Amino acid sequence: MTDVSVVQADTAKVDAAFEAVVAAFALRGVAVARLASPTSNVLAIELNGTHQWKVYVDCAEEHLQLPTVTTDPPASLLAHVSYGGYVCIDDEQGLSLDPKRPADIVAHVAMKAYDLLENSAADASSGYTEFFNELEGYWLGLPRSVRGRAYFEIDGASRLLKGFPDLGLKKPTWYFLERDAKLPWEVEKNKLEAHRTLYVHLDQIGLPPVKPGELTAAFIADVLQRMSPEQLALWDKLVGASKNSPKRLALLVSVPRQAGGRSLVGVSFTASRGIVDPKGPVTPLTMRRRTPAFMRERGGASLELLNKHIAVLGVGAVGSVVVDTLAAAGVGKLTVVDPDEYAADNVFRHVLDPMYIDLDKPTALKMALGLRYPGLNVIAVPTAAQTWLKTADLNQYDGIVLAFGSPSIERSFSRALKGRELDLPVVFTWLEALDLGGHSLLMWTKGEGCLNCAYRDDEGQPSLASRTAFLEPNQPVTRNLTGCSGAFVPYGALQSRRTGLMAAEHILSAMSAVDGGAVARQPSYKFWVGEGKAAAEQGLRTTPWFRLARTTSEEIATRQVFGRPCPHCRTRKEPAP
Repeated sequence: MTDVSVVQADTAKVDAAFEAVVAAFALRGVAVARLASPTSNVLAIELNGTHQWKVYVDCAEEHLQLPTVTTDPPASLLAHVSYGGYVCIDDEQGLSLDPKRPADIVAHVAMKAYDLLENSAADASSGYTEFFNELEGYWLGLPRSVRGRAYFEIDGASRLLKGFPDLGLKKPTWYFLERDAKLPWEVEKNKLEAHRTLYVHLDQIGLPPVKPGELTAAFIADVLQRMSPEQLALWDKLVGASKNSPKRLALLVSVPRQAGGRSLVGVSFTASRGIVDPKGPVTPLTMRRRTPAFMRERGGASLELLNKHIAVLGVGAVGSVVVDTLAAAGVGKLTVVDPDEYAADNVFRHVLDPMYIDLDKPTALKMALGLRYPGLNVIAVPTAAQTWLKTADLNQYDGIVLAFGSPSIERSFSRALKGRELDLPVVFTWLEALDLGGHSLLMWTKGEGCLNCAYRDDEGQPSLASRTAFLEPNQPVTRNLTGCSGAFVPYGALQSRRTGLMAAEHILSAMSAVDGGAVARQPSYKFWVGEGKAAAEQGLRTTPWFRLARTTSEEIATRQVFGRPCPHCRTRKEPAP
């Protein structure tokens, strides 16, 4: 379209939006006046409530998300309104919009903005509680604001820190950490110079500036007036004698949030001979937290799992997914046991990158997951699980997962772990060939129920074949591409990941039962059933259970597995019907 036709289309769209806004506010008895628009695609209105609010809605957006809303920079601070006047009306999580009703969307947005501004004005008149809940967001919009990364815990304990500015970046950044902490790679790589930094926690701070005002040394003076004698002593160390004069320093301040937690803001400034330079720049620091606890909580990981310790024995395609999933869920400590090296054969069905080829799998996982999940402690044990078990102190673990895919070895571990004094959940997980499915069996080291319960026939007699098997025994399923040394069982990444996820959820569910104080800690069996098309194409024969499992609940399957007499765990239950 030509420029003229574009303007005409924008005008028609804005006119329709204004009519919808007027109709919506009429139902609330709120008067709406139209103002001159700064551009052809912006609806400018004045809403008369406790104040006369000037609101600007961008009508040019595609309405796959809410239109941008701004207001004139307020004369006094308002919660959820930025320094420049941007109005944060909605986080849009779970929001579904109909793009065919753009005028109604604008009316909805205008109404939300009005309610927010009215509530924010009430908050301002009653002490700025909500504004200080959102202090960090407002600080972000202050003029000349620079990013800061906090690698220390915002715990309310005032102390001296180290700050490392990298002001040559496209987005200048400060890095803050404890004085004895390991340097982040960005600091170490760029050989950044350390600067003195003070972190203090106060009950409250003064109000930041409104537009067009800027942060000045008056903010620091206000903070000093609120400090305790102990904090002032730390301040003296911050601004005290130094070989560099004047010197660049940083001050970080946290205050309580009525909604919970602490807000953290900061400034950098210059000082000479113990005095803040009143004419020097005071730069706002917008802090972003990089501590393990914050990133875990913000990323959805459980803080309750941070002190849990799980051993994973066997970290191939399935076991590596178990390890990665447990780490992502928030488990703080993982012992990883496997004697094998990571090979090119593993790449497409393992969580590790090709760069780790020829390194033992436990060490490679320690390196890779240590970078991916802050605060994770991986203990790499590149040896056979049988060797590990001989000296392992099981009292230090909250759970064990075995992912060998070898029935004989798994059954030996079931016998070795059963009857221990401690009551520990143990999950055995394995994957069947091609696309048949996967399994996860939970037992407890005490009580009835073990892996060997599954190796019984219909009469309860010992069997070399598991009752849970989808594939009939004594069929060749391995393939090789380079001769006998390259033999492997064919299954894919999707199957291994699905099985690993199931096993990880199984052990975490068992651990939550322990934390919940559950009296009955029962064994259980979980499974998923694949289509079996690839297996059929290879001429493989499946068991009756493969067909029945599709319509059998896990509860019934659990009774079938553990309902036969088993001398290994002394089960003497009646057979399941």
